[in-house]
Amino acid sequence: MNDHLAYVSDNRSVRNPILQFLAEKWYTVLYFWHSIIGIFFRLEDFPEGDKRPVVLVPGFLGRSLSWKSMYKHLSANGHPVYTVPLGFQVGNIRKKSKLLETFLIEKNIQNCYIVGHSTGGLIAAGLTYKGRDRIKKLFITGTPVKGTYLAYFTPIFISSWQSMPGSKFIQEIGEVFEKLPNVQSVFTKKDQFILPSENSRLGHFDDVELPEAGHFNLFMGPLGIECLFDLITAEENKDPKPIIRKVESSKIDQKTAESYITNSKSNIVAKKTNSKTTHSKKSAKAKQISKKKSAPAKKKK
Repeated sequence: MNDHLAYVSDNRSVRNPILQFLAEKWYTVLYFWHSIIGIFFRLEDFPEGDKRPVVLVPGFLGRSLSWKSMYKHLSANGHPVYTVPLGFQVGNIRKKSKLLETFLIEKNIQNCYIVGHSTGGLIAAGLTYKGRDRIKKLFITGTPVKGTYLAYFTPIFISSWQSMPGSKFIQEIGEVFEKLPNVQSVFTKKDQFILPSENSRLGHFDDVELPEAGHFNLFMGPLGIECLFDLITAEENKDPKPIIRKVESSKIDQKTAESYITNSKSNIVAKKTNSKTTHSKKSAKAKQISKKKSAPAKKKK
């Protein structure tokens, strides 16, 4: 009996292993290319939408451009989408968590979904209560929850030291993941960057296994994008965001404005009528006084 869920798509079939391998090579090249040109360009935030906002947090060396396909899919389906500018994610992960928290507060993003890829999942888990209160659910994909032995090959980076299995940071973040009630993991058993790949699992019954291989395919490939979108949609359907009917409110505002204008006009007409009446009375009194003054005085006999 499986202790996790397996994703099954209704729209596409699983690619054969050769295509999976070639696709992952392409995603890898694209990912690191985006990390370079991402210094100069980034995806603009998309605040429009009638559903809950989604915040995308990139992983190690990641940039917002790597989320382009996911970004388009979410925004086209009614979600406001935000990408967090965190740099290269090679420094202290705790500091990146503070930057993410500041981003959420400054943008006034509330009741949102966060999707964190790789180190991005660790960054999102490191939020304090100020940031966590703004999250409806956290989705992590390809995140080294228990660390990755690949981190030993890049010891020059602080985030690599923190991502090593058994490190103090991994132990502390593991305790955080155990206490978080609103987090779900998406993983693949063939992840070339999370070694062993089981380290990207939370150990929850609702962990979702993607049936294709590849660390970057988890969020850049069509099946990975579809899987994450389906999970967000399922969560959204449990408690749909209330829709504000702008048309009705605009009609009410228009009626209020029209009644205000009508009342204003009637008040102006009344004031003009009163002023005319007052003016006519004053002119009548003035004529009577002038008549009295002009009347000839009677001579005394």
